[in-house]
Amino acid sequence: MVIKQIDHLNYKRLFFTVNEIFLTGKSDTEADINYFIQVPDNVNNTLKEFYTILIELNASESEIWSGIYHRTRTEINSFLTNQNYVHKIILDPSANDLAFYVKMLDEFNALKSIRKAEKFRLQAYLRYGILVISYILQDDKIVCVNFYRVNKQRAANIYSFNLKHKYSESFTASYFGRAHRALHWLDILEFKKLGVQQYDFCGWYNGTEDQELIRINQFKELFSKNIVKEYSGVIYNSKIIRLLKSK
Repeated sequence: MVIKQIDHLNYKRLFFTVNEIFLTGKSDTEADINYFIQVPDNVNNTLKEFYTILIELNASESEIWSGIYHRTRTEINSFLTNQNYVHKIILDPSANDLAFYVKMLDEFNALKSIRKAEKFRLQAYLRYGILVISYILQDDKIVCVNFYRVNKQRAANIYSFNLKHKYSESFTASYFGRAHRALHWLDILEFKKLGVQQYDFCGWYNGTEDQELIRINQFKELFSKNIVKEYSGVIYNSKIIRLLKSK
């Protein structure tokens, strides 16, 4: 896979034109729907603050490793040393690959009462060649999976889940925790080799009430404390959509 310098996508969602911009100061809003994904500025003062955790992949491997919480390093080493696993990163997934892993993701999200994957967006990423999927396989079972949007600047971890609900009788809960940590670490190393500049955990909850999001924060902070503020949101040009949103 050749990592692309793409920060601007155009595609269709139903009958509407979509413009998606990420990680750039460009502010083209000509489409019916204009998504701004983690951009540096609050375009037209209409976007919301978005916090995330970044790892700088230009640092040395030892520097990145030393930034990980010491017990997490122990858990990763334990998994890599003691498990007969396979790590796979699919740099050029097919449409069939996407459908296969999205089905898994939707099953996981249903159990967690999370909305289904945004297939229209993932399909656009696939067409533009910026979608990457990774997983850990053990005993012919896929145990955890990551989805990424990848360009030269960042590998953004847009979805991450495990298959504990399917294989709880085969593996312990602590096993899934170690496997998930190891998957992130192995992915970080692969993206570093490919010349990507940053690893993005794609979200950090800036609040105090949602305990589930706080627990997710705590997991991400095991790898880095580099929390940055960006902006995300949508600007609608379509009168039809604006009317529907106003009701």
